[in-house]
Order: sequence, then C-alpha cells, then structure tokens
Amino acid sequence: MNHMGFKYHMPIGKRLRELMTKEGRSIRKASIDLGIDRSSLTRILGESSNPEWKTIEKILNYLGYEVRFMKSQWKKSDERR
Repeated sequence: MNHMGFKYHMPIGKRLRELMTKEGRSIRKASIDLGIDRSSLTRILGESSNPEWKTIEKILNYLGYEVRFMKSQWKKSDERR
C-alpha cells in the first residue's frame, strides 16, 4: 500500500474497462449508447490511454458513478508551514 492508501496505481482507461465489466456493459453496447465509435472507445479503455476529463465523466455517468474530490488528510513530511 502506498502513502495515500491505494493498493496500486492503475491507468484510468483500464479502471474504466473494469467498471464496465463489473456493471455488465459491453464495449459494443456502450459505444452505441454513448455515441462513441467502438474503436475509439476500445482505445479509451486501453492501458496506455489518457482520455479527456469530459470523456471519463461521460463514461462514469453512463455506468452510474460519480467522482467526488475530497481534501486529503495526508500531508507531505517535507511540507513547510
């Protein structure tokens, strides 16, 4: 586990693909529903992708998820006051 409580780092595209699988959504059906070309969606859901925020949000909303930002309780040890 790293300092922020995450077990590991995973590219966002790969994590989105895992969420699609968990929610039982196929790339084909999602591409139709989202209005995104299937080959483009496949690239977005790849390990080396770096999708735009609006695309990430669109996919998450489609899957029924939302993103919330919270101030971290973790502070850098070298933080200056």
